[in-house]
Amino acid sequence: MIVKPKTCNEYVGPKALFDVNFIPPTLLYRVREEKNLNSLLYDSVSDNFSCSVLYQGLQGIGKKSIVNKVIKDLISQNELNSNIYKLIVDCKEKDLHEIIFSLITDLSLISSFELNPATFLNYNTSELWNIFKLVISRIENPLILFFNNIEDLNPSYFKKFLNYCQESNTTLISTINKVNRTNSFDLLNEFDYKKKLEFYSYSELLNILRQRVALTFMHEIDTELIEYITDLIFEHYVPVPGKGIEILKELYPLLKNPNHTHNLDCINIIQDQFDPIQVTDEFSLLTYISEGELLMIIFLDNLANFFLSKSNYYISNEKLEELYIISCESIEYDINKTQYYNILRNLKSVGLINLSKKGLQSDRLSEFNKVTEGSQYYLIINPKQLKAIVDAIFIKE
Repeated sequence: MIVKPKTCNEYVGPKALFDVNFIPPTLLYRVREEKNLNSLLYDSVSDNFSCSVLYQGLQGIGKKSIVNKVIKDLISQNELNSNIYKLIVDCKEKDLHEIIFSLITDLSLISSFELNPATFLNYNTSELWNIFKLVISRIENPLILFFNNIEDLNPSYFKKFLNYCQESNTTLISTINKVNRTNSFDLLNEFDYKKKLEFYSYSELLNILRQRVALTFMHEIDTELIEYITDLIFEHYVPVPGKGIEILKELYPLLKNPNHTHNLDCINIIQDQFDPIQVTDEFSLLTYISEGELLMIIFLDNLANFFLSKSNYYISNEKLEELYIISCESIEYDINKTQYYNILRNLKSVGLINLSKKGLQSDRLSEFNKVTEGSQYYLIINPKQLKAIVDAIFIKE
């Protein structure tokens, strides 16, 4: 199936993938979170009271997108009578001194002070903190501080910002990927509002990646490619959009060509984005296959040829059965349905094939003895590599 061409109004371009601060026009499946944060921030800004918000969730789940989208919408709302200032700080691999200096640098661009951050390069942390508080106190417009990755900041240091924001009626929004210190749990209780973002289902993640592809490319992109990426994320990572966007960045040089036919190259690139996804290494796989029955070897040869000749990402259960029947007939073996499912189960156990989540009634993988009509499978190994292993066995024989 092919994605329909998108209109110019829907097209954004590569910015939709490569701009770390890109905000999709619609945040899919986060309507409740977006609405709640918008209401909370609107009240905080319009009534001039301090509010501290925390979003928890794994890297790439969309915490930053929610916050940026809501703040952008809030700034554009005509009902507010004053401009809203936003300062963003990424705490990842930064100490307190670096964070405060970064804040002062950004404040120098919006405050009425004639600040030259270069003059503060040799100041110690305490001196920078005092300058930071002084500048904040002189800003009359509503101010929102947005701290990303606060797990990398010492909780005692972060509490200084929390306390000061309460004193200065400054809104503070934070994101945390994981709580990696015992005393960080105590810090969580300091926030006025906390929300832990849950994982996406297969269909939700698939639609989010489809949206990002539609925003990035004007031409048609094979839907099976996006489904294949989603399947591998679910099987070998965690279901977060960030991982899919990373993969699409790597694929961009191939996909930007409307006439690309590099399916095998895409498979290589996608599989390289995960830790080794095969259950067994290539030598062990060669040994396992060579010690198997002739029927399985013939079947694997037909399977590799199918993916190489058709350039598909998936094969249907019906086509797999057809390959099994062809394999049996080629060596005059009796056709046995139980034997067929045993072969599939064995191939899954050694990390050669897997059952796609698409089309299933739930996000749980069905057992092979529960496979229904229309089920789709994908190779975990590159078909070129599988073909080379099978050919090596035939040459040896």
